[in-house]
Amino acid sequence: MKYFYSELEFHSIDKLIICSLELALYQAFVVIDGEEHAVWESGKKILRTRNLIEMREKFAPFNIVTTVLRHDSPYDEMVGQPVGSGNRMEVPLGVNPYAVPKWLNS
Repeated sequence: MKYFYSELEFHSIDKLIICSLELALYQAFVVIDGEEHAVWESGKKILRTRNLIEMREKFAPFNIVTTVLRHDSPYDEMVGQPVGSGNRMEVPLGVNPYAVPKWLNS
């Protein structure tokens, strides 16, 4: 099932997963009812940004229980592990997307 960003306000989001795909490219996934789904911007375009804070700002209006930054290593075979062995790292992110409150930077 496709979940469009514009329709997420009507769903209860258990977890936001921001995947770090490569240098400064992030893609959003949401966990709804225990299932992970990509977030779509339109019928043919998955929601992606070049800035982690921008991605977090997009989801700030939603009531999200947990937010994590995920990185899947594409280099398993280079270190003697089978391809796709699940070398995954997830780092929990706090509620505030900024190091200091945004109004202090204004």
